[in-house]
Amino acid sequence: MNDTRSGRLGGTTTVMLLSFLLFYLPSMLAIFSRSHEPTGWIVMSVCMATLYTAVFCLNYFWLVPAMLIRSDRKTLYFLINLAVILSLCVLVPLIFRIVGEVPWPKRLRAHEPAGMAHILIGYLRFVLRDGVMMVLSAALAYAMRLSKERENVHRQELELDVERRQIELKSLKAQLNPHFLFNSLNNIYALIGFAPDRAQQSLHDLSNMLRFMIYDSTSPTVPLSKEIQFISDYSELMKLRLNSSVRLTFKTDIPEDNGLQIAPLLFLTIVENAFKHSGPNDRGNFISINITLADGMLTGKVSNSMSPKEEEGKSLPSEESGVGLVNIRRQLGLLYPDAHSFTIEKKDGVFTAVIAVRASVLSQQPVVKGNPDGKTFSKHNTY
Repeated sequence: MNDTRSGRLGGTTTVMLLSFLLFYLPSMLAIFSRSHEPTGWIVMSVCMATLYTAVFCLNYFWLVPAMLIRSDRKTLYFLINLAVILSLCVLVPLIFRIVGEVPWPKRLRAHEPAGMAHILIGYLRFVLRDGVMMVLSAALAYAMRLSKERENVHRQELELDVERRQIELKSLKAQLNPHFLFNSLNNIYALIGFAPDRAQQSLHDLSNMLRFMIYDSTSPTVPLSKEIQFISDYSELMKLRLNSSVRLTFKTDIPEDNGLQIAPLLFLTIVENAFKHSGPNDRGNFISINITLADGMLTGKVSNSMSPKEEEGKSLPSEESGVGLVNIRRQLGLLYPDAHSFTIEKKDGVFTAVIAVRASVLSQQPVVKGNPDGKTFSKHNTY
């Protein structure tokens, strides 16, 4: 947080210094090189440099972020700028006229026309010189702020890409390493003798997991239905490693053709954590996985029983799990800023992790055709 504040302060200081160099420095040089000019002209030069800076800062720090970056109100942005610049073009010469007159350099005073023509030409020169400068100040602020924002977005995309690759690599190493595959294949082999149908299904689940991890998870997003199917297959496969005392429940009632896209492996860490650290207590030994879509929120809730030893601990079940949960927070912050929540709770012998993402920020895709009956991807498995 301190680094972020320091970066913002440094960026603000840089912008202010740049505005001084662009607007005040030329006026200062002109004043020192023309010390014989009237005082009114010197005051006006400083005042106009201040107005250029004000227009620049107004656009850079407020109008562009509020109207163009955080929202898409281009028309309002241009109307506000137009109103501000036109108002200044009318009011500033009027103020100088009231307090005295629109100051001109000495070299122009000898050629001043008289009467109304003098006033109109003064206004025209002000608009052509200072009005155009205010427009250029706004345009410069617009270009600089959008350029900075593109740079920030590019940096976040790079950070997100690195984070995603690290998660993929960790998942591949942790879940699809030879030890995991050999154990899974041995368990499937053991099933062939007394439960061939279940062995066939387990082999199919393993094949789907491998396909998802190798091909689908390399994309920035995957269909939500595929992510849910992966978690289901993973649960089915991990169930082979559990003893009969563990009660595993997987629930979801999200429509299969929901058209939503989600970052791959988003729920894997909390599911993996539940399988690693579930333990028996007076409530039994259980793992519960629920993925729901309701009230505009996609929610993944995973709960598991904790052994008394882990429940008494003040920290998370292990250092590795703690790092994994911290990585989830960072990944959610990069993927869905200001549109997610992640909570964990240890209470009454139950560890619960909940990831919630606002459905409106998930990539929308055309609904898959060929499902006129409104089929639902509904799963409620209890083992």
